Amino acid sequence: MGEVSERGGLMKNGEIILESLSPERRRQIIECLDGIRGRADAGKVFLRPYRAGELGLVSWRHCVLYEKEYGFDETFEYYLLAGMAQFLHDLGGKGEVWVADCGGNVVGSIAIVETSAAVGQLRWFLLEPAFRGLGLGRALMDTALEYSRDRGHGRVFLWTVSELHAARHLYQAFGFRLTETKTHFLWGRDITEERWDLEFS
Repeated sequence: MGEVSERGGLMKNGEIILESLSPERRRQIIECLDGIRGRADAGKVFLRPYRAGELGLVSWRHCVLYEKEYGFDETFEYYLLAGMAQFLHDLGGKGEVWVADCGGNVVGSIAIVETSAAVGQLRWFLLEPAFRGLGLGRALMDTALEYSRDRGHGRVFLWTVSELHAARHLYQAFGFRLTETKTHFLWGRDITEERWDLEFS
């Protein structure tokens, strides 16, 4: 990956260099890491494939943050774990999960799950709040979509909810189009789900 600068952050070769950030921003990130899993030796963030045990961590952080930020209930955890269990059951060249690693702490994630030889589904896209606005989301998206292109997918789709405004903006920036909406009671509240599709030319 090339160098990316966005809203005060600096990325180089897929890594965020924390020294490029303001002291206040560095403090916020280190506090976030302390709250996730003990004291972190935080110098930079890099993207890598997930390791054994980390899908559980990705699910946990989704549940904690989506309960806090959007009011989702415990049924959301079942939805996440069912999808992850299916992914692991079908593993064998049918997708990949990447995490953003900062000092050994997982601070973000994204996945491509292959639904057919020609189609990939983007799933489990998440960033810890202190790591948002640094260009890391764009780097995760770049990694996932490059994987899909290399796999020969003609299309990638995703499901999200209408309230995830920053994520929706990023999907639009990458060329995704809103193709379907449905409003119903799910995960303890009324939500509007949205399907977004990206066609590779």
